[in-house]
Amino acid sequence: MMKNQLFKKERPNKKVPEAIQGSQEASGVDDLQACIAQRAYELYEHGGCCHGHDLDHWLTAEREILKDKL
Repeated sequence: MMKNQLFKKERPNKKVPEAIQGSQEASGVDDLQACIAQRAYELYEHGGCCHGHDLDHWLTAEREILKDKL
């Protein structure tokens, strides 16, 4: 019994390290926010560059982008 425990082979862990996985997720979030920001700016320009509608533009852009992603 002791002999089996000493020579037991360890299998490599194929799980992605949390630091790498976290940075990939953060990168995806950054890309998503950049897409939303770009679309919100397009909506701002299309609306005649009228100030005061930034939240409306952001939420509309977010809805459009997320609808396409899902």
